[in-house]
Amino acid sequence: MHYRKTPGEMVFSVINTFILCLFGLMCIYPIIYIIAVSFSGSLAIMEGRVFLWPVDFHLKAYEIVFSNDTVLHSYLNTILYTLVGTAFNLTAITCAAYPLSKKRLRGRSAVSLFFVFTILFSGGMIPNFLLVQKLGFYDTMWAVTVPGAMSVFYMIVLRTNFEQVPEALEEAAVIDGMDDLSILLKIYVPLCIPIYAALILFFAVGHWNSFFDAFIYLQTKARFPLQVILKEIVTANTMNDLGTGAVGQGAMETTELMSDNLKCATIIVVMLPIMAVYPFVQKYFIKGMMVGAVKG
Repeated sequence: MHYRKTPGEMVFSVINTFILCLFGLMCIYPIIYIIAVSFSGSLAIMEGRVFLWPVDFHLKAYEIVFSNDTVLHSYLNTILYTLVGTAFNLTAITCAAYPLSKKRLRGRSAVSLFFVFTILFSGGMIPNFLLVQKLGFYDTMWAVTVPGAMSVFYMIVLRTNFEQVPEALEEAAVIDGMDDLSILLKIYVPLCIPIYAALILFFAVGHWNSFFDAFIYLQTKARFPLQVILKEIVTANTMNDLGTGAVGQGAMETTELMSDNLKCATIIVVMLPIMAVYPFVQKYFIKGMMVGAVKG
C-alpha cells in the first residue's frame, strides 16, 4: 500500500532538503574556490574576479609546487609517516581490544578503567616532550608515529565490534587447535573488515593532516611532513624562502606569483590523495560505522 504524505510532511521534506542542500553547498564551496584560485591568474585573483571557475587559466603554481624538491621530499615523508603511524595504531588498538573483549579476562573492568582514565587526564605537553626526548625519538620519524599509537576511543569501538562476534566461532576454532593469535587473525579480523576500513581512514587522515607533533618534535627540515611545509609556504608567501626557484623563468617569476595562487595549489596537492582514496573506502566506512549501532 502506497503511503501518502500529509501536507505538513511534504512541507517539512522540502524545507529539510533545502537546508541540507544549503549546508552541502557551504561545505563544498571553499574547495571549489580553492581549486579555482589555484588555476587562476594573479591579476584575476587580486581583482577578486575568481568565484567558481578559474580566470586566466594557467598551471604555473602547480609547476612550481611539483618542481620543488622540498615539497616532493615532504610528500614522501608524509606518506611514510601515514603508513607507519596507521600500522602502529591498528596494531596497538587490536592488541588491546581483543583481550578486553573477553569476559573471561580477570580484572577486565580495572584495565578498561585504566585506559579510559588516560582520556580524561594526561601529563601535558612538556612531560610528553621530555618523554619523547628521553626515549631518543626527538627529531626522528618515531616522534610523530609512536606516541599517539594508542587511541582509547577507537580501541573501545573495536572492542565493541569484537564482542559481537559469536563465541561459537571461537569455541570451534579452539577445538580445531587454534591459538589466540590465529583466532584473532583468521576469525576476528576478517569478520571486522568494515570497521577496520573505517579506522584506517580515520587514522590515515589524522596522520596526513598532523601538524603540531611534527612542528614540536622535528627539527631537521629534511624530515618535515607536508603540513609543516604548507605552514612555511603560508608564512613566507612564496617558495623562495624554502630554497627553491621557479620553473624556467628563475626565482623572479616565483616572487611575482601571487601568494594566494601558490597557497591554494599547495593545499590542493595536500588534499588530493585523501580525496582520491575516500570514494573507494566509502562503503566500508559507512558499514563500519553502522556495525554495532543496532543490536538485535
